[in-house]
Amino acid sequence: MFRLKLSSLMPRTFLIYLVVIAAAFALAHSRVSSASPEPKPAVVPATPAETTVTSLKPFFSLATNRTYGAAENPRMWVNYRGVDKLDFRVYRVNDPQRFFTQLSNPHQMGEDEQPEEVTSTQKRKPSFLERLRAVKSWAYSGLRNYLRTQLNSDTRHSFNQKFRSTEGRRTPLNVADYARVPLLNPNQLVTTWREPLAPLEYEYDRRMIPLGKQEPGVYLVEAVANDLRAYTIVVVTDLAMVEKSSANGELLVYAVNRVTGEPQANALVTIVKAQKTVTTGTTNAEGLFRTRVQKAKSEADEEADPEVPEEGDNSIVVFASHRENFAISDLDSYYFGGGEGGEEENVNGYIYTDRPIYRPNHKVYFKGILRAIDDQGRYQPLKTKSVNVVVSDPNDASVLEQEFSLSNNGTFSGELTLNEEAPLGTYQITADTEEGSSSGTFEVAEYKKPEYKVSVDPAQRFVPAGSKSKFNISARYFFGAPVANAEVKYYIYRSRYYPYYFESEEVEDETEDEEFSQYGNYYGDLLTEGEGKFDASGRLEVEVDVPASGPDDIWDFEYRLEAQVTDASRRTINASSSVVATRGTRTSAGTASRCRKASARPVCRTFRNAQCRAY
Repeated sequence: MFRLKLSSLMPRTFLIYLVVIAAAFALAHSRVSSASPEPKPAVVPATPAETTVTSLKPFFSLATNRTYGAAENPRMWVNYRGVDKLDFRVYRVNDPQRFFTQLSNPHQMGEDEQPEEVTSTQKRKPSFLERLRAVKSWAYSGLRNYLRTQLNSDTRHSFNQKFRSTEGRRTPLNVADYARVPLLNPNQLVTTWREPLAPLEYEYDRRMIPLGKQEPGVYLVEAVANDLRAYTIVVVTDLAMVEKSSANGELLVYAVNRVTGEPQANALVTIVKAQKTVTTGTTNAEGLFRTRVQKAKSEADEEADPEVPEEGDNSIVVFASHRENFAISDLDSYYFGGGEGGEEENVNGYIYTDRPIYRPNHKVYFKGILRAIDDQGRYQPLKTKSVNVVVSDPNDASVLEQEFSLSNNGTFSGELTLNEEAPLGTYQITADTEEGSSSGTFEVAEYKKPEYKVSVDPAQRFVPAGSKSKFNISARYFFGAPVANAEVKYYIYRSRYYPYYFESEEVEDETEDEEFSQYGNYYGDLLTEGEGKFDASGRLEVEVDVPASGPDDIWDFEYRLEAQVTDASRRTINASSSVVATRGTRTSAGTASRCRKASARPVCRTFRNAQCRAY
């Protein structure tokens, strides 16, 4: 009797306990949701050289950089931030040509694209399994949030690292995983998986995701994380093609087997422009297909026609297919001679001078040849028998404007004498006819061989900040005599010092640094300027006060002296050299070189011993 009564009470008691537990979890979940404050952005502890950084929104993108052969393993590249896993879904495209034709850009597929080839059977209403998934997610999140309030973040982190590390594992997906973001087209689904993502080492890093060996075809890959999604296109094919176009609209397509290298005969080639088929055909036994594409309209035609397609619609897309293999390529309109349009495209010419560069007062001899281009792309003589030639200086001022007669071969020639005050720079020769124009250039410069050399030598390459430094300026004629009593102007610039990574620790390499010091940082701040005069031996010593380092200075500075020496003939020659002001007290050549070597390594930035405290 006792056993029967206990047995009859067991189900009722169990049901009561189940209701009580469910009510407790529901109450805890509601309290946690109402009492938990708004999530604060993650804050990185600020350093003297850093500012507060807040966490960014989750982001990821997919990309492929080439097509893959049937024997290769296709790969994708994913950039992500704030995402620990992605759900991948791979769909096979049944009609690749129709799929790419519907895209506004054949190189990408975004969330705004709705190609009927893939999304025609997309579900809009949640199914029973999807609704069940939503209920389970609600119950799981309530339990998870309740437990998280009982444990601190450090304990949860150590537990996850020890027991829940999933790096390198792929887990399959089931139908319940599609509740939040439904499938595009279940009939074309090839494979699915969940890929765990480890944190990237730095912001601009990316990760390679292998797709796995696939049969030849076009595949659409969808990546999903919560409500975010991204797409990329993977083409697996053994068919490759090469296109060659001409200015008159001719197009040559060469199809080849990418594995054997043999021409692919009987490959179906389709040319599409503005999402409309222009022409179609098959390759011959040599793998070639020839056709003609209508040239782009000129600017005058576009102004007259109000219904002009958008700029993106002017591109030409070439499709090629052979059995399961598929290839695609796009060509912009300028490959077919598009661009500015107009009559100038019908003339090709070449204008040249007897020398590439001249001085003022020199005579310039120029010659040109002009040819017309017919619709077949062949050269023809011009119908006009004269050409108007205009020569312009660098200031766009006309220095010559004259009409010349064209020979039967379309050639002309002339000459121009430059005046003494001719501007220096690039001059342009423009030959203009009723059928088109052509142009050429030449240079005008004034150069005189230097007669002496200027040297600037610092007393020391490295000096302590807050001390004095000396520069020795000297000049000698190339025949050996000093440039005595010459006028000297000097300027001192300050800039941040950047040590060279390839600098050696040998003292002999310091001379090489001095040799190339004149090519240093010319964007420094001008500190001071002065002037002086050489003595009888052609020398001048300049003493420079090197400012002391401030309390906020964390870098060393380079002080460059640029000298301008003017001799009795009023010729000016420049030279420069520099010293490095360190924040340390030891500045011997060997120590300075070793410190520069150490400063090139990030680990040595905190090095503060007696010899290298400046770094």
